[in-house]
This record gives sequence, C-alpha cells and structure tokens, in this order.
Amino acid sequence: MSSITHSKPLYKIVIAHYLFAGLFFFALTIMLLFTIDSFSGHYFQPKVLAITHAAALGWGTMIIFGALYQLLPVILETALYSTKLSWFSFGFFVPGIILLVYCFWIFDPGLNMQMASLLVLTGVMCFNANVFFTLRHKKQESIFQEFIVTACLWLTLTVLVGALMVFNFRYPFLQKDHLYYLRLHAHMGIVGWFLMLIIGVSAKLVPMFLVSKYQKKHLLSISYYFINITLLTFIVSGFLHGIGLDTYIIVLFGAIGVSSYLIYLFKCFKSRIRKEVDLPMVKTLFSFVFLGAAILVLPFILHYHLKHHPIAVNLSMIYGMLIFMGWIGALVLGQTFKTLPFIVWLKHYEHLSGKVKTPVPADLIHHTLLSIQFLAFILFVAAFIAGFLLDSLMLKFIGAGSLCTTALIYCVHVISLLLHKTKTEAYDQI
Repeated sequence: MSSITHSKPLYKIVIAHYLFAGLFFFALTIMLLFTIDSFSGHYFQPKVLAITHAAALGWGTMIIFGALYQLLPVILETALYSTKLSWFSFGFFVPGIILLVYCFWIFDPGLNMQMASLLVLTGVMCFNANVFFTLRHKKQESIFQEFIVTACLWLTLTVLVGALMVFNFRYPFLQKDHLYYLRLHAHMGIVGWFLMLIIGVSAKLVPMFLVSKYQKKHLLSISYYFINITLLTFIVSGFLHGIGLDTYIIVLFGAIGVSSYLIYLFKCFKSRIRKEVDLPMVKTLFSFVFLGAAILVLPFILHYHLKHHPIAVNLSMIYGMLIFMGWIGALVLGQTFKTLPFIVWLKHYEHLSGKVKTPVPADLIHHTLLSIQFLAFILFVAAFIAGFLLDSLMLKFIGAGSLCTTALIYCVHVISLLLHKTKTEAYDQI
C-alpha cells in the first residue's frame, strides 16, 4: 500500500463516509430492535424495507464509496479523478438515503419518496463518473478493474430499477407484479454490486494484507464470467416465465462463480508469508462463511417457493440476514479496522516517516473494543438465526440487542480513530 499517499481534501471525504456509515449502522440497529415483530411476516413491508435500505445504502454502500476513494489509487495505480465530484456524490447520496428510509418507514410512496430515489440515483451517477474518469488514466487493464467497472454498472441499474419501482407506486406502468421487480432489484444489488465489487477489491487487498505469494488470476476470471452469466440469465428467465426448475441451474452457475473466488482466497491464505492473522482479517475471512451459508439456503427457498409453502418467506428472511448482516456486515466490520487505521496513520505519521519512530497502523486500534465487538456480533448472528428457526421472539430480541451493542462499539471505535492525535513524544528519535 505504499502507493497510497495522504491528501487533506481526500482524507475529509473519506472520513465523512466512514462516519456517516457508522451512524447509519447504529440507526438501523435501533430500528431493528423496535420493530423485531415485523421480521416475523413477509419481507415486503415498510419497516423491513426501511431497515434493508438503511443497511444496503447507508451502511454497506456508504462505506464502500469512502473506502474506494482512498483505495482506487492503489488498486488501479492511478490518482482519483476528482475530490469535488466525491463531495457532490456525498451531498446527493446522504439526504437521499435519509429521506428514502424515512418514506419507507412511514410508507409514503409519493413525491418525497420519488425525490429520494432521484437523489440517490444522482449520488450514484456522480460516484460512477468519478470511477470511470479515474479509469481513463489507467494504462493497463486488469481483472480487478473489470470487477469494479462491472459492479458500478450493476449499481446504476439497481438504483434505476429501484427508482422506477418508486414511481410505479403512484403511476403504474411496469408490466409485472411488484415482487418480481423487488427480486430483480435485490439480486442486482447483492450479486451485481456487492459481490462483484467485493471480489474485485478484496482479490487485490487480501493478498496484500496477508503478504501472499499467490499471483494467478484465472480463478478470478472464471468467477467474473460465471457470476455475470448467472445474474443475466436470472433476469431473462425471470422476465420470461418467473422462477422455475431452471432456476436451480442458474443458482449452480452462481455457486461455481463464488466457489472459484473462495478457492482463490484459500490459495492466497495458504501461500501467505505473514503467518499471523489479526482479528480484522479473521472477520474478513469469516464473512465468506456467511456468503456460503446464504448460497446453501437458496435451493431450499426455491424448493418451497415452487411448492407455494409459507416457509419460503421465512427462509428468504434468513437469506437476507445472512447476506446483509452476516456476509456484508462481517466484511465491513473487519475491513473498517484494516483500512481506516492506515488512512488515519497516513494523515498523522506519513510526513514523520524516517524522521522519528512512529506507531504502525495496527497500534491505533483498540484491541479490547475490537474483541468485544466481534463477540457481540457472533451472539447476534447465532441468536437471530436461531430465533427465526425456532420462531422465538426472545432470541430475536437478544440478537437485535447484541447487534445494537456491536454498532455502538463500532461507532465509538471509529470516532476514537478519527479523533486520534499525533503522538511523537512517546517515540525515540531515529
């Protein structure tokens, strides 16, 4: 990561995203705690939609935007196109998310929700423009670049479909029922945006953090094509005849794509030079267990959906939790404390490097907070999923309370990092 350098304007936009992502995370856990009974019914209801969008846009996407502004230079080996365009994106995106979540919460599908969807779409378009203009200066293409570009395109389509659905509430013009477009919207976001982007970025960063000797990229190419074919086939098949027996084959293609990536991660892990793996990396690698579990749940959802069995809805809720709060949640919790300490270190100590003895980025982390946060998160996952399987409201409350604790510790830890003061007096002169 030596090619990352500190820039004051860039630092401000990056920490703004990390800070607001943490606040959205804490807010959605409070919403979850007070609406736990909503998660016993169908997923297409106002409170669930509000929390889902707070998680997907306010927490997951927000922190990805912030991290990418700092990490694109190292991934693509070129400077970020424009910090001002990043602020424009932020200025549209944050109010759009807040208004959208509020409108879903009270279910006001009128002018306010329409304005919110357009604000979010504008913020995404500004972000994508920044990424694409940055790519213009990239001399040599790479598989990482392909993943990032494709993910940005899928994000645009995801938000566009979401905006069309919002306008369809008041001015019905879409041909199929709303649940079809909801499934389309959700999987374009999960597979096209999150999965593609996470693979593209982590495939570059995980080997760097592990100091891995593994350099072969053919598994990533297999993953790229199989995942995109899966998503495109799912869209076409769903439009022509909806979910059917062929959906099993589509899921199989997706599983091959994800498996290829997981094998790549395993080879990186196996060939690592740095044998000791810190807790943030443990969380990062552990997150893919949730992704694998979610994929294993999919055939059961299809089976019961085709039989029109009500358990399909319950399994769909578990699938959503495994994706958003399991896979994406654990990944964000892990990578925040791999990337943010380094970003803070750049601001405070890069200019002192070689002049005085400085701490390393890992020294800025509060390891006790990190451990407690991880334990609270594990308790949330175990209690919440058990609550669904056993239909226990008490277990769901325990899980939701544990997630609140996780979010509170996360926010305190992030804020403490952002308030870090340069400390040189404690280090000897070289």
